Amino acid sequence: MKLFDVVPDRFFHLLTGPNKHLYVEAALLLYEQSQRERFGIRYDVMRDLFHELIETYNELGVELMFDDEDIAEAKQEFREEQVTVDEYARTQANALIRKLASLKWIDVEVRDQFQQYIVLPHYTSRILSVLQELCVSRAVEYQRFAFVTYQLLTGEEAKRRPCFAIREAKQYTQQFVQELVTLYNNMKHHMEQVVQKSSIQDVLDHHFDKYKSEIVDKSYHRLKTSDHVSRYRFQILQTVQRWLLDNKLLEETIEDGLLSEFYRDRQEAEEDIRESLLYIEETYSGLDEIFYQIDLRHNQYLRSSYDRARYLSQYQQGINQRLVDLIQCLADSKKDEEFLWSQLFHMQSIAGLTEQSLLPLRRKKPPHQPNVHVVVPIPDELKEELRRKNLERMRKAITRKKVEGYVLEKLGNRQELELQELAPTNIEEFLLLTYIYLYGQDGASQFQLKRNQERCILQIGDYRFDNHLVVRKGGR
Repeated sequence: MKLFDVVPDRFFHLLTGPNKHLYVEAALLLYEQSQRERFGIRYDVMRDLFHELIETYNELGVELMFDDEDIAEAKQEFREEQVTVDEYARTQANALIRKLASLKWIDVEVRDQFQQYIVLPHYTSRILSVLQELCVSRAVEYQRFAFVTYQLLTGEEAKRRPCFAIREAKQYTQQFVQELVTLYNNMKHHMEQVVQKSSIQDVLDHHFDKYKSEIVDKSYHRLKTSDHVSRYRFQILQTVQRWLLDNKLLEETIEDGLLSEFYRDRQEAEEDIRESLLYIEETYSGLDEIFYQIDLRHNQYLRSSYDRARYLSQYQQGINQRLVDLIQCLADSKKDEEFLWSQLFHMQSIAGLTEQSLLPLRRKKPPHQPNVHVVVPIPDELKEELRRKNLERMRKAITRKKVEGYVLEKLGNRQELELQELAPTNIEEFLLLTYIYLYGQDGASQFQLKRNQERCILQIGDYRFDNHLVVRKGGR
């Protein structure tokens, strides 16, 4: 769908022309009122609010220009003092409402007892919400996006409606990336502004009143401290990877998507679900690069602000001081004329070319002289000690053969057993259990891991794991 299939053709004409500041302020006032009166604003109430707004502009001396016949007639009558200031402002308020209605920013409905109400079309409400957000400096809670994503992927909603949970998690991830990119671009915008300041006071005011209050305090500092997303990042990545590798869980997600009528066919559902999971994984895996670029942009701003302030301090102090000295000399009647002229022409001193101003000659680098290589013999006792430590490390290492032997020993003559029989009692057995998960699914071991249909999760001591089945190869 194209933009002007939704928005009227002349919709954005309101944001142009000599009255654009008034129109935007009136539109935002209209949006605020619509949040209070959700089912329509009374025409006379909105007209009175616009009346007050226009009176404020008139008191500030801002001349408003409306292309309306009633305004032209009222303006002539106002000049001839046939109408009061209040009546003229009310005519302008009515013209403003007609302007909004003609450009399709509002709709005027006639309801019971011929009472008129102003309602906002859906596109106007959405555009005004974006404009209001741009005008209001707000603190962004970055950790909220990661927390909601984690809750969606691991909570009860993921069990009941897995496809819906993935789609919502992708949407929150996109909003998270958008907020980070917005922070990056805002830093660049402030950096371009600070280098255009012409006085030290302007640089300091921009740094503390603008950049520190709007960027550092509300966004950057929170991102680096309380709103840091590392708390949920690993769990999100682990959940997404498990989702991608678990064919049964992925199948349940596809079936839920088809049942919810999110997709037309199975192929579209599988492609979109995989793409959503990969997008979430790629985003949270690449957060380090995004954070690095934000830190880099922050340091660039600090460097630009410091350089601009240092340059202005040196330049302004030198010129101002010279002017002060010159004025003092001119005011001193005891100085003779020759001395005054010498002071005037020494405001800017230019030194001639000297040997010290030239670059020194490049000296040839002497050839490299490597150090003498000395062979230090290794004692036999040290070699034996290293050999013994290597053998001990190899003995303790967990290999596929050791894992297979451990599993087959537990199986005995049986064809299968549950993982609860392999419940770990120490850290070494817990590591063996982890490798049983790994080797039981790659197809290269003498056993395989089959998912328990009941999806039972055991909590034994300090260890928590799924109670799957370990089946000997060749068994059922």
